[in-house]
Amino acid sequence: MSQAACAQPAPAPHSLLGMSRENVEVVRELFERYRRGDHAGAVECLAPDVVYEVGQELPALGPAAVLEMWQRWESDWEEIDAIPEEYLDAGDRVVVSVRYLARGRGGIEIDDRLFDVYVLRDGKCVGKREFRSRSEALEEAGLAGAG
Repeated sequence: MSQAACAQPAPAPHSLLGMSRENVEVVRELFERYRRGDHAGAVECLAPDVVYEVGQELPALGPAAVLEMWQRWESDWEEIDAIPEEYLDAGDRVVVSVRYLARGRGGIEIDDRLFDVYVLRDGKCVGKREFRSRSEALEEAGLAGAG
């Protein structure tokens, strides 16, 4: 996917069926950029009004706040990785099963699985919410009963 993948113009109304696949690709690209340390590139996948909600923090409002949060995580942990294991297409939402691995500077290790729900509009992420359980994430994405 090209560097401009997260800066796609809104599709014409007749192409909205393909939009959900494009949404999955935007989220996939966001993860790829984040994982390779290209935080500035990952931020390009976020809308100016993005609301990023993770369990352990107050919501990050706007791309600059999300970038600050990512940079803080990188500095707080000796090693940290977010490994997407599954992407579920839910139209304007994408559910991602994510394995989080981290090792703190004092030796503490984290190996956890969380479920993220991304909301997309016009080829950009406008929201992310993190859930402990798959069923909660599926319900949030309108896929209750899907797994």
